[in-house]
Amino acid sequence: MRSALLAFALLALVPATAAADDLVVKGRGWGHGVGLSQYGAYGYALREGRDHRFILAHYYTGTSYGTAPGRRIRVRLKRARAPRLSGASIARAANGRRVRLTEARTYRFRALSSNRVKVIDTSSGRTRARLLAPVRVTGGATTTLRGTAENGLSNGAYRGTMVLARDRGSVLAVNRISLERYLYGVIAAEMPSSWPAEALKAQAVVARSYALRSIRPDSPYDVFADVRSQVYNGVGAETSATTAAVRSTGARVVRAGDEVAQTFFFSTSGGRTASNEEGFGGTPVSYLRSVDDPHDDLSPHHTWTARFSEREANRKLRTVVLGDLRSIDVASRTPSGRAATVHVRGSGGDRTVSAATVRTLLGLRSTWITSATGP
Repeated sequence: MRSALLAFALLALVPATAAADDLVVKGRGWGHGVGLSQYGAYGYALREGRDHRFILAHYYTGTSYGTAPGRRIRVRLKRARAPRLSGASIARAANGRRVRLTEARTYRFRALSSNRVKVIDTSSGRTRARLLAPVRVTGGATTTLRGTAENGLSNGAYRGTMVLARDRGSVLAVNRISLERYLYGVIAAEMPSSWPAEALKAQAVVARSYALRSIRPDSPYDVFADVRSQVYNGVGAETSATTAAVRSTGARVVRAGDEVAQTFFFSTSGGRTASNEEGFGGTPVSYLRSVDDPHDDLSPHHTWTARFSEREANRKLRTVVLGDLRSIDVASRTPSGRAATVHVRGSGGDRTVSAATVRTLLGLRSTWITSATGP
């Protein structure tokens, strides 16, 4: 959500008037629209004083509020030829070999041939060991991954254990951490800590459920640290309010029958959420139904306008437009009002493409396109 707020601020710098040959697209909402609307949850807590159980029941139709056993989760932070760590005191190889490290120093873990990793002290250039992967690295309260991780965080500190796993010619840096401590670094990255406590609690239960549904025993990691899963920014993201939301909902999840529900969530609905088949296709899921979202108007992305010069529009849509772009318009809509397909009219003929394709090519906030004019 923080990236969405930044993008909105940048959009505000775009001139309000458009040239006659601009492509101007107007729409509603931010995100895929399936599951919990974060701004909608904010509104229910702020305006109506609803608790997190009400919020969860509204967005996940027919579900129940239950518990699930705690466990550890593996978070992919970075894939690189030689990721660097500091704050490490012990490196343990897959065969049990232990190497002592100095927490104040930074170490590079470089991929070698076969399934080994070379541990290099960056200050001296000295090779400390060649270890069989995966290598588990521990330190004090936290370990720092130097450089920029896939979540965009530079020199981020993380609780738990760092696991260095081989991935072809590279090394995967994976944070292995208890689920509850993982959530400490998720909630404030996904929802402003200044929001009402009940909205934060709803986000905590949703994030816990989402993580549990993402466990992949046959993979070297369970979740990404960015929007491919849910954003995780480690210790630096933690706040007292968001940590309290995690603790007060400890082990609580959204349940659908005997299973933990698949709790998709997103920023802004535009006024109504989407069913799962609208957002992702596939078989309808009973609890991922389209519902009204009356407080979504609190979001700065409730409605939006995106403008493109004629040249920019042609460049972005070059894979779907025949000749020069003449116009685009919505050809069909989903039951919740979002665009399903879009006519792309060009000087060389017309094509009908999915709204999801147009959203990706133009970088739109959602597929809920209300109008398009020009170029």
